[in-house]
Amino acid sequence: MAHYRAGYRQRYHTKMSPGLGQQRYSIYMSKPVRKRPRRIVLVLAFGIATLVALVLAEVVLQIWVGPTKPVGGIGFETAAGVPVAGAQQAIEMKLIVEVPPKIRPRWRTMFRSDQGFFITYEDNDVLKRDWFDEQGRVLNHINASGIRERAKITHEKPAGQRRIVCIGDSFTFGWGIRPEDGWVRMLEDDLRKDKGDVRTVNCGASGTVCVDEYWYGLKHRFHKFEPDAVIMTLCLNDLVGSHGLSFIVPINTGVKLLDLAKGALGYHPLDLNPDDNWAQWLLDLPEKEGLALGLYNPDRPFEAMWSQEVPQESMRAAKAWCDKRKIPFMVVIWPFLQGLGPGKYYPFQKLHDLVAADCKAAGIPLLDVLPALKDTPQEDLWVTPADPHPNPLAQCLTLPRIVEFVRSHIDW
Repeated sequence: MAHYRAGYRQRYHTKMSPGLGQQRYSIYMSKPVRKRPRRIVLVLAFGIATLVALVLAEVVLQIWVGPTKPVGGIGFETAAGVPVAGAQQAIEMKLIVEVPPKIRPRWRTMFRSDQGFFITYEDNDVLKRDWFDEQGRVLNHINASGIRERAKITHEKPAGQRRIVCIGDSFTFGWGIRPEDGWVRMLEDDLRKDKGDVRTVNCGASGTVCVDEYWYGLKHRFHKFEPDAVIMTLCLNDLVGSHGLSFIVPINTGVKLLDLAKGALGYHPLDLNPDDNWAQWLLDLPEKEGLALGLYNPDRPFEAMWSQEVPQESMRAAKAWCDKRKIPFMVVIWPFLQGLGPGKYYPFQKLHDLVAADCKAAGIPLLDVLPALKDTPQEDLWVTPADPHPNPLAQCLTLPRIVEFVRSHIDW
């Protein structure tokens, strides 16, 4: 009926009337009913109350625990403590020089011979790392031969001395740690216990970044150290484009509640979805797509990757060179330092398996140090959260396996 209004309860009465049967005879309207609060009001009120509670909790945490300091940056200084603003200035200051064109497969630079420089860290707990000095720095000395070694390690090998030439990238160089804390020097210390005058020669990161460059370095430069054995060390970024996929600066958001929640859930920015075949995806990635994604760069060019057979051919060439001189040739492979620790998923095992299969087919002795590291939380293995190179703990965990491996392949 036209006079009905919304918000009123309608009630119908029926009554039996003689001759008319059952019919409605009266309609009346009850008193107005008050509307209940809308759901959106309740949700809004709950949201405001929750937000206020979270803000108060964050304030309490910030006051009680203190603010979370951001992960610090990495820089460089001259031996005199003068800051160096990036690679370009280092080149202008002639701290970095070009590798002579005839002795490398592509344009490369290296640290200038006979100089020292600092790697500097601004990490929030830098003083907890006892291999840094009080200013959060690590000293690196490049000797007259252009490698991170002692001055007495020259091309002229003393009579009666045995030398193991170690070739590789920053994992061999010992990036972010003191020389004495790296596996190269500690291997020497162990062998000298019963092998007499043994020296390991650290040729890591000396203008060589990819596997074919390690081979060029041995053939054109590092052979001058007169090796009695050669160890070529690989990291997985020598084999596949991975720039930006791994070695990402993690960690703190600056919001303590969020950081606590992420930690409780076991989440980490370096975690990769275990449902995806990351290793195969990287192996199959076309050059154009990899360049567009930033996974290849001048340091890790597509042409030098495992999918192009360059690392495999280079390792075989280095082995043939060593076989001709009757000296042992060995390969050591390091994992990415991510996806490690109890309950973690390590997404790159397939790459390890491919290297192992290829080395076996070529008759190249191989040591994979992943088993020595896989049960240790990844954060405990890094130089700093901003620099996930292997720290002294990682070096010590791998050392026994490296020592056993090398001892089993030298006959002197």
